Amino acid sequence: VELSDKSSCHFLVSNPGKYSLDVQYELWGPSELQRHLLVERERDSVAVGQHVRCAVTFSPQQKCVLKNTGLSIKIKNGPVFSCSLLGAAVPPGLDFSFLKHNFGMNFIYQAGMVPCSQTLLITNKGERGASLECLFSNTAYLEVGFQLEVLPPGGAVEVPFTFYPRETTRYRERVVFQINNCARQAVEILGQGIEMQIAVEDPRHKTVNLGVIQVGQKTKRMIPLVNTSPVPLTFFLTSSLSLDALLDSKVLSVSPAGEVTLQGSGGRCLVEVQFCPKQRMPPFREELQLECLGTVRPLLVLKGCCQGLEISLDQDYVPFGAVPQRCQATRRIIMSNTGDIGARFKWDVKKFSPHFSISPTEGYICPGMEVPFDVTFAPLELSQDLRYDNLPCTLERGAPLKLTLVGSCVTSPITKEVVAFACAVRSQHTQALSLWNRSGQRWSLTPVIEGEHWSGPASFVMEPHQQNLAYEITYRPLVMTTDGKKHQGSVFFAFPDGTGMLYTLLGTSEPPKPAGTITHEMPCKTPYTELLSVQNWLSKPQRFRVVVDMLKPERADPTVTLKGLDYLDVPALAKRDYKLSFFSYREGLFSAKVTFRNEATLEYLFYQVTFRATAAGVVHTVEMATAVRQTATASVAVENPLPSAVCFAAECRCADISVPPQLPVPALSTGTLMFEYQPLREGDSTTRLTLHSAELGHFHYDLLLRATPAPQEKPLHFRAPLGSTQSICAKFTNYSRVKAEYTCKTDSPDFTAERTVTAPAGFQGGAEVSVEVSFEPWQLGESRALLTLSSGSGGEYHIPLQGSCCPPKPQGPFSVRAGSSVSIPFKNIFPQPTAFSFLVDNPAFSVKGADVIRPKKIQSVLVSFEGPPSGPRGPCSGRLTISSPRSEGHGQSISWVYYLKGLSHEITQRDKT
Repeated sequence: VELSDKSSCHFLVSNPGKYSLDVQYELWGPSELQRHLLVERERDSVAVGQHVRCAVTFSPQQKCVLKNTGLSIKIKNGPVFSCSLLGAAVPPGLDFSFLKHNFGMNFIYQAGMVPCSQTLLITNKGERGASLECLFSNTAYLEVGFQLEVLPPGGAVEVPFTFYPRETTRYRERVVFQINNCARQAVEILGQGIEMQIAVEDPRHKTVNLGVIQVGQKTKRMIPLVNTSPVPLTFFLTSSLSLDALLDSKVLSVSPAGEVTLQGSGGRCLVEVQFCPKQRMPPFREELQLECLGTVRPLLVLKGCCQGLEISLDQDYVPFGAVPQRCQATRRIIMSNTGDIGARFKWDVKKFSPHFSISPTEGYICPGMEVPFDVTFAPLELSQDLRYDNLPCTLERGAPLKLTLVGSCVTSPITKEVVAFACAVRSQHTQALSLWNRSGQRWSLTPVIEGEHWSGPASFVMEPHQQNLAYEITYRPLVMTTDGKKHQGSVFFAFPDGTGMLYTLLGTSEPPKPAGTITHEMPCKTPYTELLSVQNWLSKPQRFRVVVDMLKPERADPTVTLKGLDYLDVPALAKRDYKLSFFSYREGLFSAKVTFRNEATLEYLFYQVTFRATAAGVVHTVEMATAVRQTATASVAVENPLPSAVCFAAECRCADISVPPQLPVPALSTGTLMFEYQPLREGDSTTRLTLHSAELGHFHYDLLLRATPAPQEKPLHFRAPLGSTQSICAKFTNYSRVKAEYTCKTDSPDFTAERTVTAPAGFQGGAEVSVEVSFEPWQLGESRALLTLSSGSGGEYHIPLQGSCCPPKPQGPFSVRAGSSVSIPFKNIFPQPTAFSFLVDNPAFSVKGADVIRPKKIQSVLVSFEGPPSGPRGPCSGRLTISSPRSEGHGQSISWVYYLKGLSHEITQRDKT
């Protein structure tokens, strides 16, 4: 039998005897073999002349051979039949193309390499489908590409094995396949990881120095390369060069350039590197790499350089602009040697004269060195354009450097006038200076401005014959002028015609204007924060001392708070926000001046702030919930910031809220007001609680009230016979604050109550009220009802009523004299007109036989007594029975019995005597 398959054997047990037989089936043999067998049932019963079947199933879950195992059939009080069971479990018919594979030696896997793989073919050569599952979990070095499969007969599946060796070791794994969830087949996988050992033969060749050579020279290096790996290797030589000049194969060449294969265990070859630079190159380090099996690994480092001369000027054109006659101007230029060789230099000073000069005129500049030169322009004659082109500087072993100098010579400046400026500090004042160009040439002017507080355009152009050109100059002081002192400066215009114009500048810096005027309106008793923007006008950090001066009201008011941090640090040329907090207990208008002062320079800026505190909003919302006529308690806290005690008056217009009329709070402390909520009607409502004091104004609190239905009152219990009435007083407590009138209703006709009841005012403690309730049943058994008492001011009360009605009790005796009659009152307790029958059990009494009585009405039943029959003259007794067919329909017959006592004339006379 294949694993997980089944084979069954059926036993037939017949009973040819005269009695029914009980049969027991029991396996025997080793327990590890019994678990593969299954008996259909353990016990059975065989009737006379009948037979029963029992099946034994062999379903092996693993390889096994059945031996020394069997089934015993035991007949109660009879023989025992024993049968030996033989069988064997065989695996499913799956064929594996191999059960062992050796990947051999493989290089340790690196990203980019193509791993070694092998495919296992599994074929189902059996006659049944087979489920196949791989129990192996992939590892870092072995990956099995298999998922759960069901192979039909003749089907096949390919399972790829991929080998990723991670270290130099031998690998051995057992990949187990589970067949039909029972049988297992193991495939053994072997492999070995080896290092890729290819490198330069001599470790000193890890870095190949191509040397320091000159342009046009050539150098060559031979580097032996050896493969010490146990297997052959095929590779390419490659490099990633950072210098563009090295990309030219005529400058740097490496051979062999194509694919190279080295045998294992000592195969070698020679790598040739040739370097022939065509221009100066700074020192470089480039890596020669080896590309093998999809990976790139460093092989060696090439370093070298090509030395050359590289000297330059930071500027080869120097404009001096207009310089007054007999004055001079100096400009600085820099000579830099960015090459590898030093050189001597020398200027041809004869070509600089007579208007220009340079210093130093000659010298030596080392590699990496900078030499500054001062070029001076001292014009001797008036000229609009003095230009010296391509002044040479000769260099040792190099091409000469060229320098061009340009300038103009103008007449000495003439003072035109004094211009006065005035503005607040850190603001600006701009004025226009008038200029004329009386020549027929286009002028390009560069004014010279002295004085740190003034600024204007760095250059501008005047057209020929242009008049009244406005040149705007701006006075922007950063510090105030004090003690009558003024800021001084000047602006000079040098014209190409040799003339000039000089303006003397005087500035007055006044105290600053407000940086802002802020007005805000908010409810009192509400915190508010205003952000004041503070700008640092200097290129260095500043610390400001913050001073808040109250302007209105003039006197200190403890109910108003206006404050912030004492200091504010602002980075250079940055802006920061200052938080100013405001809080007022009372309504009103409050003004203040907030000053930010630099205590070192005494410069400052300030804000004018005005806050209008309007009527207070809601300070807090309090939620309260309770059942009707139950009490819930809450509290609010109020703060007294004053140095004297304050008494708050409390007010709440909701009748369900009980609050003390006053709350005294000591100086500089917090008081707590306790209040109670006792609703009289269910539902949600809102109200407002207000605390008021002359010193601190109003504090408003919103109360969210929720009244849930009240629990029912204690029930009233009644018990009365049918046809009679029982009355009990129901009591309840009225919590209405005023006199209330309650309407009384019941939901059952068996119970009646007063229509209205008046209750005195109960206030918070309550007043007890009574109402009479009557129980008059019209059928036997239990009855229930609900008494509802409702009032517009007192709410509703629900009192359960429970009544029990028992059969009517006999009444009497009713005495009647001979020859007269007696009237017995009888009430129809049913809600419909009902016919009643009247019957007496003594012929001496007579009564009307039947009558119909209206509902809930009392009718007198007249019983007559004719006198005693012949015989003794003693009292005569009888019984009146009243019944109705309606009462018989309630499951039992109900009748009312009245006992009668008839009196003769003699007895009457004797009684009188």
